[in-house]
Amino acid sequence: MARAQGGTRGEPAARRRGLAHPLESLVFLLPLIVLYELASLQFQPSDFGGALDRQDRVVAFQLLRTFFELFGPTGKWMPAVAVVAILLGAQAASHQPWRVRPRAVMLLYAEAVVWAVPVLLVSQVFKLAASSEAGGQLWSNLVLAVGAGIYEELVFRLVLICVIVIIGADLLRLPVFWTTVFGVLASAVLFAAHHHPPVGSEPFAAPRFIFRTLAGIYLGVIFIWRGYGVAAGTHVAYNVVVVSLTV
Repeated sequence: MARAQGGTRGEPAARRRGLAHPLESLVFLLPLIVLYELASLQFQPSDFGGALDRQDRVVAFQLLRTFFELFGPTGKWMPAVAVVAILLGAQAASHQPWRVRPRAVMLLYAEAVVWAVPVLLVSQVFKLAASSEAGGQLWSNLVLAVGAGIYEELVFRLVLICVIVIIGADLLRLPVFWTTVFGVLASAVLFAAHHHPPVGSEPFAAPRFIFRTLAGIYLGVIFIWRGYGVAAGTHVAYNVVVVSLTV
């Protein structure tokens, strides 16, 4: 790959777009995906309260499911299938060996927790978290926390940033660095905005919007540098700690 495309010569495009080690990212995320998909089946919307409010607060998941339901009744499972398919496709495109290093996968869990610490510290500075309200069941809120981390990162980092880079750098031949910077910033602003009307249901508050935008930039940088798996794991780790402290 030519240096003009934003990477060293011969570097796979998938690695440049936050998709390094996609197979290990899939193995890392698969237990969390299965947990969310199976556990959410036993809950009614009224069971989701407290730190992350109701299940429809995972707006990204609901948007994905609504889109896929246009293609038939199996659409409710397609967001999870999309994660698996995208990461398997990225693995094929990366030309990396089809092998999983168990130690590397286990280290991803520790890495996600470490990367979540700065976001938690900033949230304390802002006196913010996912929500300051208590209530609801701990288990249902933990399930929701996992789903939000996985599917918001899928939409706003994996899909949105990659689409912007593909259009800007590959099709329009714009500098890949500045296209990537724009992608990270745009995805962060949209990530923060989607929690509020008309897409989300949370009333707009400037401090919370700024915090989420900063968190989105941070997660975008992690995505570009370490991949979707680590970004999603960091988001999940942050959400789980917030839920544990507020429920």
